[in-house]
Amino acid sequence: MKNIISVIVSILLFSSYSFEKEELFVGGLEDRAPSFLTEGVHEVEIDGVKLWYLVKGEGPILIVYPPSAGWGGDCSILVEHMKPLEKYRKVVYLEPRGVGRSGRLESMHEYCMDKYVQELDHFRRELDIQAFDLMGFCYSGFIAMKYALKHQQYLNHLILISTLPKFGYPGYQDWVINRSGYANMVKKNEEINNGILEGEERLKEEKKNWFSLTFYEYEKHKANFERVMDNTIFSELPLQQFNTVDSRSYNVLDSIHLIHTKTLILYGKDDFPPVVYGSKDINSRIEGSKIVELEKSAHWPFIEQPELFFAETISFLEK
Repeated sequence: MKNIISVIVSILLFSSYSFEKEELFVGGLEDRAPSFLTEGVHEVEIDGVKLWYLVKGEGPILIVYPPSAGWGGDCSILVEHMKPLEKYRKVVYLEPRGVGRSGRLESMHEYCMDKYVQELDHFRRELDIQAFDLMGFCYSGFIAMKYALKHQQYLNHLILISTLPKFGYPGYQDWVINRSGYANMVKKNEEINNGILEGEERLKEEKKNWFSLTFYEYEKHKANFERVMDNTIFSELPLQQFNTVDSRSYNVLDSIHLIHTKTLILYGKDDFPPVVYGSKDINSRIEGSKIVELEKSAHWPFIEQPELFFAETISFLEK
């Protein structure tokens, strides 16, 4: 049971998209500079770490930052489901240090939130991005808010999805235990723990199992979601840093009133109670922010209610 609770706590925060056909841009730095934001797959060295990123679409720049250090996976689920935004924005899907195809470091402390915030701004500077929109989902909402508190002069819009400004809100344990698929999740998790998988393959199966609870109607999305997860690269060290260090100290509730960037907050009505409470707290503290609660959705509103989600998001960006 300890293992089960550990998995549940670790995953609170968190398309198959085939990259084989994308051409990786290589060459000298001076040759690459004009091409950093051309459509396709790129690699750039930031603070001594090679970062992988994908550029799709045309228009003002939107950086879609993955929730990777909060749940371990790369940006595949966002590449799969954020396609509608590519008609209105030049979307940059970034994989930060230690995640997916980007470079990895030996110490988990290299994956602390402050380093991710610093890395994001150095990435912006290296690509000579003077102004951009920033989207953060779940854990990456933490990074997005922290970035806005330090560097909001570069932000046009801030989009926060299924996230929260601190830990300590009530209701999470009861929410988990009362989910319709809880017993099946527990049983399968025991099978995973007793199986032969190790390391990041085992982590992937644990996350896939846990995510079955985080949908309003999982069966409706299961086939496609698991297809994406099967093609997702998982990482252990960033998740360990978050679980053992950063999650204990994360709290921006009393400072986010300093954010003056145009902000949109979206969450599913059936999401974890801490996300519901947290989203409302963010809205009450960021002056002029807009909040959207999506019916019949839990933690994945862009998957479960895409029409409303993208209508609200595009309207916000284009307003």
